[in-house]
Amino acid sequence: MDDTAEDDLAGDLRDRLQERDQTVAVAETVTGGRVGAALTATPGASAVLDRVLVPYDYDSLRDLLAVDREALDQYGAVSAEVTAQLARAIRDTADVTWGVANTGIAGPEGGTDDKPVGTAFVAVAYAAPWGSGDSETTVERYQFDGDRATVQSRLRRQTLEDVLNRVREQ
Repeated sequence: MDDTAEDDLAGDLRDRLQERDQTVAVAETVTGGRVGAALTATPGASAVLDRVLVPYDYDSLRDLLAVDREALDQYGAVSAEVTAQLARAIRDTADVTWGVANTGIAGPEGGTDDKPVGTAFVAVAYAAPWGSGDSETTVERYQFDGDRATVQSRLRRQTLEDVLNRVREQ
């Protein structure tokens, strides 16, 4: 993906969040801060972006975002269950409208039969305004082909697309 298309996604997300007076925080593992970098590259991002965390190992997932040890042991860090926990935890910790998280296996090693290299999850957690209904979390699983840099790049774009699509739905 070229930088212009990514800038457009991040800028559109910023604009839609600003229009609604909403905020976002991101916890990204496999993309290593690239989603946050895309967001902060857009002028005015500070009006909507609260924080970006890059918890990369089990200890940081537990220490920074209180991910359950049992979930990590049972499902692994690259799982729908843990990614959903991350999105809700970053949303609640930052006290923002939207919590976004991604996990994945970029390779070249680390894949398994159940989760081959290129497996990734994106979770988006929405905090409904007080009294207006339940908050909700969506999680999507993806399978990307390519080398490490390609998987990270594709997941960065997918993460931006997923949160933008969810914001559009609200």
